[in-house]
Amino acid sequence: MKNTLFPLLLMVCSALSAQPQSTPPAIPVITDVVKQTEVVPTMPVTGHVYSVNDIQLTAAISGQLAYVAAPGTQLKTGDVVVRMDTTALQLQQAEQLALTQRAQAQLSYLETNLKRQQDLVKASSVSANTVEQTASQRDVAASDLKVAQLRLALIEDQLQRAVISAPFDGVVSSRNRREGETVSAGTVLAGITDLQNLEIRAQVPLRYAAFIRQGQPLDMFAYGISQQGRVKSMVPGGSNLSQSHELRLAFENIHGLSMGQLVSVSVPMYRPRQSLVVNQDALVLRENGTFVFKVSADNTVEQVAIKAHENVGEMIAIEAELEAGDQVVIRGADSLQPGANVEIKAG
Repeated sequence: MKNTLFPLLLMVCSALSAQPQSTPPAIPVITDVVKQTEVVPTMPVTGHVYSVNDIQLTAAISGQLAYVAAPGTQLKTGDVVVRMDTTALQLQQAEQLALTQRAQAQLSYLETNLKRQQDLVKASSVSANTVEQTASQRDVAASDLKVAQLRLALIEDQLQRAVISAPFDGVVSSRNRREGETVSAGTVLAGITDLQNLEIRAQVPLRYAAFIRQGQPLDMFAYGISQQGRVKSMVPGGSNLSQSHELRLAFENIHGLSMGQLVSVSVPMYRPRQSLVVNQDALVLRENGTFVFKVSADNTVEQVAIKAHENVGEMIAIEAELEAGDQVVIRGADSLQPGANVEIKAG
């Protein structure tokens, strides 16, 4: 019996060993392409939102205030912000207008008289000396009329300056004087701020200011907000102690930023350089380093060590033995091992 079972066992073992070994199934993954692009390392600097138009209104003439708009008053271009009491000026205007009319009447009389005398001198009825005296009086009257007209224009200009209108749409941000107060020319009366046209101002250290140019786009961040602005200007620091320039950044206020709001601006630390970049999701962090899995032509993966640098949006700059165009795994890499078979799925 034993002699019969042994050959039978050998036949079964031989049949099992002759069957083909099954290969493990391919692991589904999603990939992305390694790219080469221009990378600019950046650092955040703190800035604030300012109004482009923020002015202080001053009295153009001396006098008593009749009206000053209250803080918070919404203004359209041309709306009255300050009005002076013009009673005295109106009386001066009426007086000067009468003096101007009198000077005009005197000039008209002398011109008519001079013309009559010029006709009579031809008939020898009037002496030439008389005509010269009348002509001189006519010239003086013309000069007096011009002076009177200039004084009238000066009073009218003061009347116009007695009313201060808003030069742009905005809001009254401060009121320094009230109705009834008597002020002199040059006194600060109120402030107006434009809440629609805003800009960001930030202090940039001198060592980085050289890498910023007018018109350059820069990323800006606030709480829950991320967008781009464009460099309007770099204003040199007014003091050597600051060791910085003021960056002014124009932006489209699509998120409703408010004046005074704190923001962060990414400024370049160096000049742009070419670098390989991969999707941040491609990075696999392990105890012995940081890696990506490169997909070979036969759909197997190779583990490649990398050195990560700065972020570039959703990408990250790296140093690695890779080339632009290589496929790297961005989904499903956590469970991969070198040499594993993969099946690339659409992302």
